[in-house]
Amino acid sequence: MHQITPEDELLRRIILQPQFFKITPDGVRRPTSAAFKMRSGEDGLSVDILGLTTLEQAIANRSTHTGAILSAKVPLDNRCPCVHDPVAGNPAHALIKNVTPALAKLFAINARLL
Repeated sequence: MHQITPEDELLRRIILQPQFFKITPDGVRRPTSAAFKMRSGEDGLSVDILGLTTLEQAIANRSTHTGAILSAKVPLDNRCPCVHDPVAGNPAHALIKNVTPALAKLFAINARLL
């Protein structure tokens, strides 16, 4: 198991749909908080640990998905445990726990789109 540290980068896979993006006044496309909200029944926000995968593996289909990279320091500094949670076919899978709507907004502000 990988111990996630503040130096790790986490990749959130995002479906290319309008509710997950906004254009800032300076013309930059940014993720919205919707891209970082947990759905009902989820045990944590699903991410990949970038150090354990490649962008090509994490986002197999660039025509339907993109990703946002978030430093693990952001959730860790906000008391959100980040837990390595490998699943079949994805040894880099991890979960960010305790994500509230306010934290989803903070994550979106601090993430950078691919």
